[in-house]
Amino acid sequence: MNGLLLWLFGFLFTAAAYALGVYLYGRYKKIYFQPLIVAAVIICAFLLITGIPYDAYMKGANVWNWLLGPAVVSLAYPLYFNLPMVKKYFVPILSGVLGGALFGLFSGYWLTRALGADPDIVRSVIPKNATTPIAIELSDMVGGIPSLTVVFVMIAGIGGSTLGVPLLNRLNITHPVARGLSVGIASHGFGTARLFEENDKEGSISTVAYILTAILLTIVCTVFFS
Repeated sequence: MNGLLLWLFGFLFTAAAYALGVYLYGRYKKIYFQPLIVAAVIICAFLLITGIPYDAYMKGANVWNWLLGPAVVSLAYPLYFNLPMVKKYFVPILSGVLGGALFGLFSGYWLTRALGADPDIVRSVIPKNATTPIAIELSDMVGGIPSLTVVFVMIAGIGGSTLGVPLLNRLNITHPVARGLSVGIASHGFGTARLFEENDKEGSISTVAYILTAILLTIVCTVFFS
């Protein structure tokens, strides 16, 4: 398979797998049909069955990684309409981010160390609560394995987006600030997209939370782990 065909394959196959996930989730509304879960299962299974190297597949799929940046910027649109609420609760938001992000970082770090994980794995789990593009750079900076960090980021994101909202509902937590902070800090863009399905207020708070979390993690990683 020449370079152009390989690039097209990675690009189009990723889009097709995700589109199938969107269709299944829209039709059945089941947690396990979340588009990210469906796409990840299909792609992993296909690569394992065919033996296509991950690096070769990513030549085209990397385009979607690049588009994560513009996707984050697009979240500023609904955020603009909810700025009064963000300003009103900015101190609680900032306090929640400080506590939640630091807990997420150091709990993952100390837990993997306590379990005797390899040092590369320990360093790879440090930026798991940052959004993917930032987590990749932070992983490289602290001496982790960026591709492994992406897996941890996806686990955090998919876990928060699929389990976060039902858990908050079960606990009867209804305030948009509390819901947005909880999901945004723990599961960044994946969870934020899920909250926007609920309403713009929760999604906007989650946007602020995960952006501030990414900034805070960048500072902490630079000071303590670089």
